[in-house]
Amino acid sequence: METLHINLVSEQVTANLIPAFSDSNCTGVILVQGDDKLENKSKILNKLYAQRDIPVIKEFKGTSSHIISELNKQANELLDYLETNHKDKFWVLNVTCGTKPMSLAMTLAMQNYNAQRAEKGTPALIIYTDSQNKIIHILNNQQQSGSLPYNSTLTLDELLTANDFNCSDRIDRDSDFHVRERAELTEYLGKQFSEKCRGMLGQLQGAASKAAQNFSPNFTQTIEVYNKLFTKVYNRLAEAELIQCQWQDGQSVEIKFTSEEACRYLAGLWLEELAYLQALKCGFDEVAMSVEGVWDDKHAFYTKGKNNEFDILINHNNQLLTVECKARNWQSKTNQSISEQDLMHKLDNLGSKLGGLYAQNLLISAYTLTDAMVNRAKTNRIKVCDNATQEKLLHTFMQLKQQMGN
Repeated sequence: METLHINLVSEQVTANLIPAFSDSNCTGVILVQGDDKLENKSKILNKLYAQRDIPVIKEFKGTSSHIISELNKQANELLDYLETNHKDKFWVLNVTCGTKPMSLAMTLAMQNYNAQRAEKGTPALIIYTDSQNKIIHILNNQQQSGSLPYNSTLTLDELLTANDFNCSDRIDRDSDFHVRERAELTEYLGKQFSEKCRGMLGQLQGAASKAAQNFSPNFTQTIEVYNKLFTKVYNRLAEAELIQCQWQDGQSVEIKFTSEEACRYLAGLWLEELAYLQALKCGFDEVAMSVEGVWDDKHAFYTKGKNNEFDILINHNNQLLTVECKARNWQSKTNQSISEQDLMHKLDNLGSKLGGLYAQNLLISAYTLTDAMVNRAKTNRIKVCDNATQEKLLHTFMQLKQQMGN
């Protein structure tokens, strides 16, 4: 039997989409707004349903989202419309969204309708999407009880669009050839920089960042080599054609970076790629890195610069995990482009804005975080993986995947 889904419009969009996208019999959607204050959310729902070839058949817009008498009137208008035009379809009322008075008015109206027509046909289904616990509850008070299957149905692009962000560029399984091609080097660097060669990380990043400014392939820098083990790493980078080395006296090396991409990689992108590679091993629905895009919300104060760029975004079970990777030494006070507090504030606010109510946030650091950062992370419910190694990253991602629902 063809199904018609009824959505109450609110700031949260995904709880409406999950049941409708999971229903192979869904042939249309009706949107109900208590008033006109959430027209932008209605437009997002229209856009996402259109992408799935699910038509929005009708939109009901009332005069209030809080006055029960007005909401009761709107509920009766909805039922009259359904009975007149769609009596041949199976109705599914999703009361997850909207205001509490809206949900109450619509639920009571549909329950009364079911009770009055119990012997005349299939009763309408009333559901509530519990995204946190991944359950779609059936709320019918007589005919049915239990729950519907909770499926992982939203793509990463749909999840981002639902939260006002349109992705313009990213690296994922379809475009990560160069990341996989140098995966062995990335994992080698991860091991060296977390162990005996950690001391060279700062000097190498500093040199790469300096070379990236007005990049010239002829620009050279001399670096003091304090540990013989560093020599092996520099030679490995030269073999990978990221740098050219000219050893001077066994204790210093003159280097040239071969490209701007080499500068970016050695200035910290290697950590992002290391994390991305470990996340891929965990079986998440989707993993993307170097994600760029534009916010739809004209009133958002995150409108330009790095607030439009994300190191890693992971979609799993209709939830978003936002990952920030930092390879800098937090104990050093030089060349700090962003303060500890600003970093935590950005991850907390942007992660929640991007992923919605049940978003997860993770900060990955090559170095030990300060006590203040650890405390801020706990306060803002940000998961932390510092002194990151390949093994620690894999363990952290597996833990988060379990929390998001395997």
